[in-house]
Amino acid sequence: MNTLYLIVLFSLTVGSLVNSLKWSRLGQREHYIGGSVTRFYFRWVKSKTSNYMLFILLLICGIISLWIAYFPFIVIILTILTPIGLTFSSRTSKVVKTERLSRVNNFYYFVIISISAVSLVVELGYLLALLANIFSYYVYDQCLKILANYEKSLSQHFVDSASQKLKEMQIPIVAITGSYSKTTTKNVLNQILNTENKIFSTKESFNNRLGIAKAINEDLNSSDELAIVEMGTYGIGEIREMCSWVKPHISVITGIAPVHLERMKNLENILDAKSEIVELAGSVVINGDDELLLNQARTWTTQKIVYDCSTTSKQAVVFVDYKDGVHHIYVKGKIVSKVSASELLQLSIALSTGVLLALELDVHNYFSDVKHLEKTTHRQTTIESDLGHKIIDNSFNSNPMGIEHSLKLLNSEGEEKSSKYLVTPGMIELGNDQFSLNYAFGVESSNFIDAALIVGYTNKNSLLLAFQENSIPSFWFPTRDEAVKYLNTIIKPEDVVLFENDLPDHYP
Repeated sequence: MNTLYLIVLFSLTVGSLVNSLKWSRLGQREHYIGGSVTRFYFRWVKSKTSNYMLFILLLICGIISLWIAYFPFIVIILTILTPIGLTFSSRTSKVVKTERLSRVNNFYYFVIISISAVSLVVELGYLLALLANIFSYYVYDQCLKILANYEKSLSQHFVDSASQKLKEMQIPIVAITGSYSKTTTKNVLNQILNTENKIFSTKESFNNRLGIAKAINEDLNSSDELAIVEMGTYGIGEIREMCSWVKPHISVITGIAPVHLERMKNLENILDAKSEIVELAGSVVINGDDELLLNQARTWTTQKIVYDCSTTSKQAVVFVDYKDGVHHIYVKGKIVSKVSASELLQLSIALSTGVLLALELDVHNYFSDVKHLEKTTHRQTTIESDLGHKIIDNSFNSNPMGIEHSLKLLNSEGEEKSSKYLVTPGMIELGNDQFSLNYAFGVESSNFIDAALIVGYTNKNSLLLAFQENSIPSFWFPTRDEAVKYLNTIIKPEDVVLFENDLPDHYP
């Protein structure tokens, strides 16, 4: 192999190593799930025509590189600079240099260098190094997959410690899952029970295997009388595994909706994944307005006590009726209490009441000690900006169910002369329904707003189409900061702005 080929081989190897800065950011933001880096790479490629054309150019240059030894340098530049918009540094959430990230990166470095070494030893020139450079995102994904079981074994002692702690405590455990309102329901239940008991509750977003174990190990005290554990999932089997050591006595399912469809593929898979939470529980509290859950609950009633909780039907075990800022709570058709809270909390109050019944606690006594229930941060929080206008902050975890409440709140705020603005990137992780559900969101929003500011490429086309068809002035911005900067030039003190969702910066 001549000197030029060695220089090319070395340069391709270094270029692949540099690309780890981008792929590690994607991998960490997507919880180190193998395949996520490739998925997001092509999401950026497809986000705009320029990226798509550059990807085609990259492939063409890769093919030409097999004959012309100078073309690999163009390949290296293209792989480092593209896709345009997916930068090495983060904009909103910085990469945390954890031990796990270091292990993944070190293994990736080993694999890349090994590929180049093999290419050299078997006299393939720089061919293998070229392929590794062009498809370095795929190589990184394979490293994530290979290390997954090893990483799980490394962290098992944290889970074992948390499991042992729960076993020694022997307190009632309530586990909560669902496609939406998990955190809100957890916080509402915590507020209610805290009036008379000492409660342990997992921290916000600590809803996976290690997050739950960390919360239990660090925050569960010997004086706690009850534990509330929120459980999230990205696939079949995750909740079943968490329940195998958490062992909940009461399970709560808030509802099934087209959230995480990108990973789960269909509602039936989402239902199956969420239903794993009931397998070890004696009592199950469900959203009685969800037909999928109601049908599934019929298979549980022979072995478990099921409490259906509704916001629409007095025939349910628990019914919560909302009117003028007050929730009236009915149990088996009879009113037992009422509480002041925003309409957003209606379902969570109903489900929390179901948990009180499952715990055989006096619903009236607990609610009589609650003066007002607070919403969770970034869930339709209303604040006043420095410029004097009103902001409705629903920037965290938007979903098709919660958006209805956001628009209702927007409609009720402001004065007759107020202009109402929507700032949104739309909803994400909706799989094949991504376009249609965001288009429907745009159509529905058009009934309440005077102008829309769309953020990012992810749902640009569906939202713009919806607003244009409904004659709503709409403006597009690559980032939320740019949208806010423009908004501040036109906003008036009497206006109202709804921030619906905040797109993570690894999304286009």
